[in-house]
Amino acid sequence: MAAKTNEKEVDYVSKQANLTAQIESERQAAKRWWDEYGMCYLENARPEDFTYDNRVLALKTKLADPKFQHAALNTTSADYGCRPPFKELCICEPCHVCEYKIASRSCGYIKRDGLDLSDGSDLVVDQPLLALTDWFLTEEEITASRGGAPRNDLSTYTTGNDVTTYTVTKEFFDAAFQDLSDTGEGDRVMLTAWSTDLIPFQPDVDGGNKSNFHDVFSGVIDRGGSFHALVWANILEASQNTNVRDGINAIPASSTTGEKPIFLFDDRMRTTASSHHQKTLIIAPANSTNSDDHPVAFVGGIDITSDRWDTMYHNVSSLREVTGINTAYQGWLDAHVRIHGPAAKDVAANFLGRWNSGYLPTQNLADDLLDFENPPYTGLTPLNYTSSTTNSSLGHQNVQILRTYSCKYKHYKEFAPHGESSLFQARIKALKNAKNFIYIEDQYFVLVPELLDAILEVMPTIQRLIVVVQHLDTTLKTTGYEKYLFDMVAPIQQLYPNKFQMYSTKRDLQLYIHTKIVVIDDVYLSVGSANWNRRSMTSDTELGANIIDDLAIKSPDGIAVLKTARDVRIRKFRELTGLSYEELDAMTLINAANQLDVAAANSSSCIEAYQVEKQTYFTAYTDIVRETVDPQDTC
Repeated sequence: MAAKTNEKEVDYVSKQANLTAQIESERQAAKRWWDEYGMCYLENARPEDFTYDNRVLALKTKLADPKFQHAALNTTSADYGCRPPFKELCICEPCHVCEYKIASRSCGYIKRDGLDLSDGSDLVVDQPLLALTDWFLTEEEITASRGGAPRNDLSTYTTGNDVTTYTVTKEFFDAAFQDLSDTGEGDRVMLTAWSTDLIPFQPDVDGGNKSNFHDVFSGVIDRGGSFHALVWANILEASQNTNVRDGINAIPASSTTGEKPIFLFDDRMRTTASSHHQKTLIIAPANSTNSDDHPVAFVGGIDITSDRWDTMYHNVSSLREVTGINTAYQGWLDAHVRIHGPAAKDVAANFLGRWNSGYLPTQNLADDLLDFENPPYTGLTPLNYTSSTTNSSLGHQNVQILRTYSCKYKHYKEFAPHGESSLFQARIKALKNAKNFIYIEDQYFVLVPELLDAILEVMPTIQRLIVVVQHLDTTLKTTGYEKYLFDMVAPIQQLYPNKFQMYSTKRDLQLYIHTKIVVIDDVYLSVGSANWNRRSMTSDTELGANIIDDLAIKSPDGIAVLKTARDVRIRKFRELTGLSYEELDAMTLINAANQLDVAAANSSSCIEAYQVEKQTYFTAYTDIVRETVDPQDTC
C-alpha cells in the first residue's frame, strides 16, 4: 500500500489562499485552521509569520522552519497549550500509516519499531502444515473451551467425509433444492436459521414457481418425510418470519405417516440483543442399512431467505427483483458447504440438543406481543444409524464441527452447561499456524484482541494477509463498528502496510458481503456462520466446519497444498478479479494476490480497495457501548 497525498486536505489548504489579505485577519484564520487540525499555535509570534499567499507552499515552508517546529512539536508546553500536532494534522493518507516528510517534502510511512515494508515477494515460500492434527483442536482443547465440560454429543473430529463447497449462493440453493426434492418416506429434515422467507430456491427456473420455500418443505411432508425448524425470534425481520411460521405450521399432516411440520421460534439467548446465528440444514434418510450410510448437512453463512440467491457475476438483479429475492441489495457474496458423512451427524446432534432442551423457547410476554408464539411440540429421537460416528469412506475430507454458546447463559445445560468457544479457540490455533498467507472474507473484520494478536504473531513471516469485508453503512457506524474495524486494521497496517490487502465491493453495485470463510496456506478451510467479531466468537450461537482434506497437490509455488482449500480460494479470487480459473490456478500466491489490486483499480470488477480512517467521534464509543452491540462473554 503506497503512501499518497491526501487530496481532500490539500484542497482544503489551497482554498484558504483566498482569505483576506489583512495581516491580523490572516493570523486569526491560520490560528483557527491550526486548531482544527490539532496544531500548536505560537501566541507570541509576529502576525506576518502566519501570512500565506499560497497555503500549500507556505505549509511546507513552515514545517521546515525551526521556530514553527519548536511550537508544533512541543505537545506539553504550557506556553503554547499544545495538543498532539502531527498526529492529528493529516496531509498524507491513510493518516495512521503515512506522514509528510519535511526533508523530502513528500509522503512516506510513519517510522515505528517493527515497521516492515516488505510486500512478501522477498520471502521464501514455506511448506505449510498438512496434518489434520496440526489444525484441529484436541479433545482436551475442546473440553477447555467448554469450561471443563466434555463434549459427549459430538465427535472431536471425523474423517472420510464427502464435502462439496459452494462459493456462490446459487450453487447452495440448487444443491439444497435437489436434496430436499429427493426426500422420501421417513426421511428427516432439520433446519436452524437466523431468518427465513418465502423465496424460491431456483428463481432462474420457471420463475421460481416450482421451488418456493413453502412448496419445497410441503413436498417433504407429502412424500412422508418430517420437517422441524428452529429459527431465531428475529425482531429485525419479524413479519417475514411469522409468515413462514404460519405457512409451514399450516401444512397438513402427511397422509402416509401422519407427520406434521413444526416451525419453532427460539429466543433462548443471554440478552435480547443476542441472536441464534447457526445456519444448518440436515437431511437424514430413514433407511440406514449400509455400514457407511450417513446423513447430509449443509453448513455455512447462507440463510434460506431474501436477498441471498445470486450468481458469481452478480448481474441478475432484474431476475432477483421479479422473483421476490431482492429486498435491500442487488447481489450477495457468501459461502456454504455440503457434508455427506459422519460430520453431518455432529450437525444433527447440535440441532437435536437445542430442540430437546428442557428449557422451552418463547415463554415470556414479549414473545406474545411480538407474535412469536410456538405450537405444542415434543422431543425428537436421535438419528438411527449403524455407521460410524467418526469415520467413513465416502470422501477425502476431514471435518471438525465447532460451535459458540455463551458461557453466561445458564439454560444450555443439556449440551453446553458452561458454554462453548471451540470455534474461537480453533480460529486462534489456525491463524498461528499460517506459514505463507491468510485469506479472510467476512461480513465484519472488527477488533477481537486474541485474533489480532494471532495475526500479528505471524505477519513477519507470511507473504500476505488479504481481507475482503463488507463496507460499513450508516447504521453500523452509529453502533461503533467503524471504530472497531479501525482498531483491528490499524495495528496491522501500521507495521505491515505492503503485506496487508483489504477490499470491499464497489458501492454503486449495491452488493453485500456476508461470507464467513478463512483460508490459510491453501491447506486450511473454515466455513460457517460466525462473523469476525466478539459476539460470534463468544456470545451468539454459531456453528462452523473446519476442513482439512487428504488430497495433496503441488502448487505453482513449489509446495504441497490441499485441494479443497486451494479450490475455494481460487474460485473466490475468480469472482473478485474476473480472471479464469485456469489463469489463477497457474499463478503463485503473490501473483494471484496482486491481481486483486489490478481488479480493484478496474471499473469492470466488483471490488475496490477499502480504507478506514480514524474519526474524532470514535471517543464516544466506550466499553459499555461495545459490550451492548458486540459483547464478549468470558467466564
